[in-house]
Amino acid sequence: MKMRLGLLAVGLLALVFSCAPQKTPGPQVGKKPAVAHPELSPQEKLIACSDCHRTETPEIYREWYQSRHGIAMVKCFQCHGTFETFHQPTRETCRTCHAKAYDNCPKDKVCWECHTPHAFKRHQ
Repeated sequence: MKMRLGLLAVGLLALVFSCAPQKTPGPQVGKKPAVAHPELSPQEKLIACSDCHRTETPEIYREWYQSRHGIAMVKCFQCHGTFETFHQPTRETCRTCHAKAYDNCPKDKVCWECHTPHAFKRHQ
């Protein structure tokens, strides 16, 4: 269990760095590179992301849980993919649920350049 928690802590770092606002894919100057999520057993891959991130990354979990996305129960995989396909969302990912807002936003920016990641309830 402790090893799994340690591995999930490394996953937190990956999530934090992969969610940093970026205009183009790739690392930002002066930012640490994203760390890959730790390996999980087939059994662990069946556990909901939030079950581990609630304890491993409580600040990110709380940000999501208290947001409009959390209240609406938007799950991690809906924006970030599954463990095997985990990715930083794109403008097109957001468009899936936010088509009207997408059409009114600047085309040269990703959504989280103006909105707080996970919460999306205010402009930065």
